[in-house]
Amino acid sequence: MKFLHLADLHLGRLFHEQSLIEDQKYLLNQLVDILSRDRYSAILLAGDIYDRSIPSAEAVSLLGDFLNTLHSRFPDTAICMIAGNHDSPERLAFGHELFRSMNIHIVSDPNLSFEPVIVTDGKERCAVFLLPFLYPGSLYSPKESPNSDNQESGTAPQGLRTQQNLAAEAGRRLEERRKELAMQSIHQSVLVAHLFTQGGRESESERIFVGTAEQVDVQLFSGFSYVALGHLHRCQQAGPNAWYAGSPLAYSFGEAGQEKVCLEVEIPDRESDQPATVRAIPLKPLHPVRRIKASFADLMSGNFQTEEKETQADSLVHSYLEIELTDEHLVENAQRLLEQRYPLVLSVKQDRAFQALVAERSALQGMLPDTASGETGRRRGTLDDFISFEETLYGMVDQEKLDLFATLLKEQQSHETP
Repeated sequence: MKFLHLADLHLGRLFHEQSLIEDQKYLLNQLVDILSRDRYSAILLAGDIYDRSIPSAEAVSLLGDFLNTLHSRFPDTAICMIAGNHDSPERLAFGHELFRSMNIHIVSDPNLSFEPVIVTDGKERCAVFLLPFLYPGSLYSPKESPNSDNQESGTAPQGLRTQQNLAAEAGRRLEERRKELAMQSIHQSVLVAHLFTQGGRESESERIFVGTAEQVDVQLFSGFSYVALGHLHRCQQAGPNAWYAGSPLAYSFGEAGQEKVCLEVEIPDRESDQPATVRAIPLKPLHPVRRIKASFADLMSGNFQTEEKETQADSLVHSYLEIELTDEHLVENAQRLLEQRYPLVLSVKQDRAFQALVAERSALQGMLPDTASGETGRRRGTLDDFISFEETLYGMVDQEKLDLFATLLKEQQSHETP
């Protein structure tokens, strides 16, 4: 029995104010092609379907078209989807009762996670449990459950608050239900969950908890044949039976160079003791994400070499770029000028030039008399105010203008000094 595992679509995402709708449409079409090349019992979408709790109209339309295509072309393939921390549970789950009749299963309430979707393929049956992101208070411990006889009178139940406690309670209930199904001859089971597991490697584009207090021990779910995880954007194995598929597109320049994939998961038949086998299927982006480091002149002439030695500079016109200029002097309107050759440059850094400017500014400030005390110092003065004004107005300081202003300032102060 084969499954296709994906997560963190983040439909409607903006990347440095650049809409990614066309990139995501291109990606979803690839997934349809992958599904058409083999037989899959289910597609597992492990949360963060949308990028925002109130998704854009374009994002909603894109998901609707995708689900319609899947249902039309692969009606026997179960679509199993959960809400992530970026999703609005109520919005994502709208119409889930109707979708269930179309073999599309959406769970956004953790209390509905303990009755699985039974996926069948011939004589094989597999229970697919769907565990969405666990918000504080979304589950109760047995003692404080609103329906529990053990609850102390007069105290309103608050629910479990931390990810660790929520996951532990969810794991306890899931394990009970999994064992019940095993007694009914349903031995294979899959969990789809949106969690940050201990030891997971995060990326720049995720919304991550500070510290480790909210990380979850994946061993809580060791009884499952496979755990399909979402939340971390780097494809990685989180446990003997658990994998993150990662995001199918790079959503930060920190992910430049990462190969994005979806995971093909094969669950062995009920008589086998072998673990699930996982194979990464590469995904090709419409616009690759790249970081480039070169001088302004070399970039404009195309006379430079990228880290990917086989990549020609001219091919970068089709890539989302973050460019770090190596020039020691600031280039005015650098991004606007670079866009003439590289239309998809989204970020330009001039750290080296700014460092040189700060060093020169400090040297100049040390040479000038302090207007407040009459002594040499580094307190804020007229030169600092001029630099702040230029940076506020233009976003940068022109070096020639700064040199001229510093010269005029020194001449003025020399005339004022008795």
